[in-house]
Amino acid sequence: MGRADLHIHSTYSDGSAGITEILLQAAAQGLDTIAITDHNEIRGAQAAQEQARRMGLNLRVIIGEEVSTAEGHVVGLFLRDRIRPLLSAEATVAEIQRQGGVAVAVHPFSLWLRLFRCGGVGRRVEWLPFTAIETVNGSAMEGLSNNYTAWFNRRYTRRAEVGGSDAHTVEAVGQAYTVYPGLGLDMLRQAIYHRATRARLRRGTYLAVAGFLRDYIEGKLDLYGEKGGYIKKADSI
Repeated sequence: MGRADLHIHSTYSDGSAGITEILLQAAAQGLDTIAITDHNEIRGAQAAQEQARRMGLNLRVIIGEEVSTAEGHVVGLFLRDRIRPLLSAEATVAEIQRQGGVAVAVHPFSLWLRLFRCGGVGRRVEWLPFTAIETVNGSAMEGLSNNYTAWFNRRYTRRAEVGGSDAHTVEAVGQAYTVYPGLGLDMLRQAIYHRATRARLRRGTYLAVAGFLRDYIEGKLDLYGEKGGYIKKADSI
């Protein structure tokens, strides 16, 4: 079975961990695949993909992006090009699919992130054509919303369930992940399309929380601002 963390932020947006740190931590956690999903940016993912090749790691890197849509954040996986922010959620999903990518509704019911205007799309997951829903988000603040999202998905939407750490520090990489049959990007993509994935949360969040508090206090994190996915309408071009 493969293990993929499909929601990671680097210093290219609001994370504190550099690309090399993330790659080494992912390998140490036994992941075979990761997606770098910086806010409104794909350069970090592109750099990670190239760096993994140079380092000779047996680790696949997906080009991803967490897009700030007009109705909440959406993750695109297997992208070719950056998607500009503040399109409608519907138009963003359509653009992800036009690129041959996978559209994921991340933390759709997070009340915490909604306070900072960085939440998900909420009940739009019912009618927008997402391929997958993040039913396990690795943030320590998302326990209740994870449970509700998993219930909502089973009851109403029945999309593929995926897990992602939403890591903003190196310690959080692999905190949540997606389990899928087989190994490799083709197998992962097919598992998502056929709803054969499962979302998992790694036990023991203390190191991740401690790392987050350390980097936040030291000013290494740029959360809830423009790099954290909150942007003004005038900045969307």
